[in-house]
This record gives sequence, structure tokens and C-alpha cells, in this order.
Amino acid sequence: MKTRFILMMLLMLPFFASAQFNNQARAMHQQMNTQNQKWASERARSDQQWRMKTMMSQSMNKIEIAEKKLAKEEKNKKKLEEKTEKLNADLKTNQDELTALKNNSENNNNPDLQKNIEKSEKKTAKSQEKLDKAKTQLEASSKKIEDLKKEKEISLTEKAELEKKEKEEQERKQKQEEINKALLKAQKSN
Repeated sequence: MKTRFILMMLLMLPFFASAQFNNQARAMHQQMNTQNQKWASERARSDQQWRMKTMMSQSMNKIEIAEKKLAKEEKNKKKLEEKTEKLNADLKTNQDELTALKNNSENNNNPDLQKNIEKSEKKTAKSQEKLDKAKTQLEASSKKIEDLKKEKEISLTEKAELEKKEKEEQERKQKQEEINKALLKAQKSN
């Protein structure tokens, strides 16, 4: 009977040992899964942070470029305004000269005076064309400035949205870390 009992114990021993091994393997497997999930979430978070930083730097670049373009265009507009004022003054001078020549021609029948009037009329017409062209350029510059201001505002809005998302992501990350710490404590206590 003793031999049977010993033989039976020897036959059952592998079952008991494997049952205990399975529990240990299951616990180790669970820990490994938990660690892998933690690493995967950290990797995903770091990728998300990298994308956010890249988007933020691109947004900052857009804003800086828009500001530079805006400053350049405002400088150009100022030059065009000065040019327009100068052309306007030149036109006024040419018109006054033409008026004086016409008034002078009524009192004097000089053939050279008629040629001077024609030259003055051509000069006045050219001045008017230059003034019209400068005004067109000034209007285009004003429109471009408005467009650049809108572009800058859009970039600023995008930047604000990205900052808000980044802040939300950091808050979510903190909460997730707290949850992970609590889960690790719970696993260690079991």
C-alpha cells in the first residue's frame, strides 16, 4: 500500500507542480502585458507631444512670416502714399501751368505758346496716368495688408487652439499617470 501511495504521489506531482507554475506564469504574463501597455501608451504620448511641438513651431513660423510680410507691405504702402502725394502735387503744378499758358494764349498769339500748351497737356496727361497707376497700386497694397492681417489672425487662432490641446493633453497625461500608479500599487498589494 505504501508503494502504491508513493507511486500515486509521484504520478500526481507533475500536476501539482504545473498548476503552481501556471499561476506564476499567468502572473508574470499579466505583469508583462501591463508593462507593455504602459510602454505603448508612453510611446503614443511622446509621439503626440512631438507632433504638437512640431505643429506649434510651424504655427509660430507662420505667425512670424505673416508679421514680416505685413511689416514689409505696410512700409511699401507708406512709400506708395508718399509717391501718390508727390504725383498729386506734380499734377496740380502741371494743371496750374497749363491753365496759366491757356490764359496767356488768349492775350498773345505766339505760335511757340501753342506748342508749349500741347507739351503741357501731354505732361499733365502723363502725370494723371502715373497718379492713377500709383492709386491702383495703393489700393492693391491696402487689400494685401488686410489679407495679411486676416492670415495672421488665423495663425494666432490656430496657435491658441494648439496650446489648448497641448494643455488638455498634459492634464490627460497626469490623470493617466495617477491611474497607472494606482494600478501598480493594487497589483503589488495582490
